[in-house]
Amino acid sequence: MSSLVLQNPAEITVPVAEIENFGHALLDLSVEDFNKAGFDLGDVVTVSAGSFRKDMPFLNGYYVDNGEYMVRAFPSDTNIAVCLNYGRFNEVAGIAEGDPVTIRLREKAGALALQQACSLISSNDRADYASDEEFANFRAIVPGRLYRSSSPLQNPLTDSLIRKAGIRAVMNLVDSEETVRKTLAAGKVDCPYYQELLRGGNVILLCMPINFASVEFGRGIVKGFSFLLEKKGPYLIHCLKGKDRAAFASMLAEMLLGMGRDEILADYMLSYTNYYKVKPGSEKYNMIMEREALAMMHTIASLKKGASLDGINWQAAAAQYLIAHGMGKSAVAAFKAYLTE
Repeated sequence: MSSLVLQNPAEITVPVAEIENFGHALLDLSVEDFNKAGFDLGDVVTVSAGSFRKDMPFLNGYYVDNGEYMVRAFPSDTNIAVCLNYGRFNEVAGIAEGDPVTIRLREKAGALALQQACSLISSNDRADYASDEEFANFRAIVPGRLYRSSSPLQNPLTDSLIRKAGIRAVMNLVDSEETVRKTLAAGKVDCPYYQELLRGGNVILLCMPINFASVEFGRGIVKGFSFLLEKKGPYLIHCLKGKDRAAFASMLAEMLLGMGRDEILADYMLSYTNYYKVKPGSEKYNMIMEREALAMMHTIASLKKGASLDGINWQAAAAQYLIAHGMGKSAVAAFKAYLTE
């Protein structure tokens, strides 16, 4: 890699290759070269970019809390990325494509316990899953009316499942027109039914940030629900894997349906059981539920992290959340009626 500047085995300087959709800085540095330079998953590193300087862990998933930083190398990633979980790293650091970023080893294995406790690895082999639905993370919120799934643009089985379910309108929380165009142009996935829905104007592309606590995220949810109300059902909600952004939107729908906390949490965690075989009741299961699902519920109820969730009227909380982010009361009532009647 010609752009790589290796000062010593524990420090490396490379330019930003690309700013990803949600502000993560993808570096001109392969995971392989990063490992060769002396860095391993679970290390704590210091990242410097311009006037920005921060210690952060090197992980293969988003295992840090909302608003915290990390260096990312998903198992499927080719290159390293510097990320702000549920935020835009490029804006905070004030960097753009081509700017230099320096990563220095701060503490060897300093975050190894976090990496080992949270590490989530999924298989792309259909044979490793009990059903097509599990492989596609596809399931009904309300049979015949509302479904959730992984992206049909990433998984051809999802495309066949949404055709079978008769999906007529889609809320895509992750893609923009540009990312859809690039994905289809690459020709790596066969999704004819989804393309038919796209051509018919029956898919809204929201390209939403991962920061579910942001006003922007809430407004995106309202925009998506409002779009669905203008179309005939059944509806589909999806993001990439159907476990983060789509999970939040699904949670709101389940609350409007009158589901209780335990039922909502069980559905949320089913994605982790499907993809990562995380066993219910295990330490990892409970940690994910606490860090992710309960954090979403606190956001919907406008409560601080750690506040009690006992006795909350979740139907009212979901309705108030949607109204607070711009959805009219009559539209909320109409969406609830669609789900429950």
